[in-house]
Amino acid sequence: MVSMTKIIFMVITALIAFGLPIVLGIVFCKKFGGTVKAILVGGLVFFIFQMVLRIPLLQVFSKQDWYVAMAKNHLLLAIFLGLTAGIFEEVGRFLGFRFLLKDRLNYGNGLAFGVGHGGIEAVLLVGLNYINYIIFALLLNKGLINQVFAGKISNDMISEIVKMLVSTPAYNFLLAGLERAFAITIQIALSLIVLLAVRNKNLLYLLIAILLHMLIDTPIAYMAMNGVNVFILEGITFLIALASLYFIIRMKDMDKVTNEVEL
Repeated sequence: MVSMTKIIFMVITALIAFGLPIVLGIVFCKKFGGTVKAILVGGLVFFIFQMVLRIPLLQVFSKQDWYVAMAKNHLLLAIFLGLTAGIFEEVGRFLGFRFLLKDRLNYGNGLAFGVGHGGIEAVLLVGLNYINYIIFALLLNKGLINQVFAGKISNDMISEIVKMLVSTPAYNFLLAGLERAFAITIQIALSLIVLLAVRNKNLLYLLIAILLHMLIDTPIAYMAMNGVNVFILEGITFLIALASLYFIIRMKDMDKVTNEVEL
């Protein structure tokens, strides 16, 4: 059986993953002059540069001897994953702003791009999975899981999913939603930095975004690989999100500045 608390937390996380980007998108478009196009471009950039390019490339790398050797060292692996995430995502952002939003380089579209980027990430990596978790949990509690998925999913896979749902602490299902909220905030801040690179025609901002992305991802990945408590990981992510929120608020007057904006 999966406790009702776990199911409620799953529902909350699914609502955050799907609902928060929608709410933020509406606010950014109505209040800050963002556009639906910027949201869609942000989502498209994440999908292409992460789901289509980086992740399949990492899967190819994972079969190479050099990668297998590197993966034995958690620090090197974490740095590699953080750096590649930074390069692919930030270069993707730059190209999105430079070629698809070149006539809409305002603060509101920076926000909208970020919520599109972080929003599709939340939906693809968390939201869809949590919809499945909810369905599995409800079917498991009704004793219908084997009947419904017989012949569609292997018994071993069903057993693994059931084991995960039953053994995972309830709070983990809620923390996943909070982590997505933090991640979206960070993605918006990074989008604004790359927006500065395009607006000011200064690639230094792009380099800063890549390095910041790596510096955010690498320690989190390294600590996760070494079994650091999830509350510590999410606490660190929360602090980074707070710093990102401060930066986002600080940049709200960027459209009023005609010369180069200082970070």
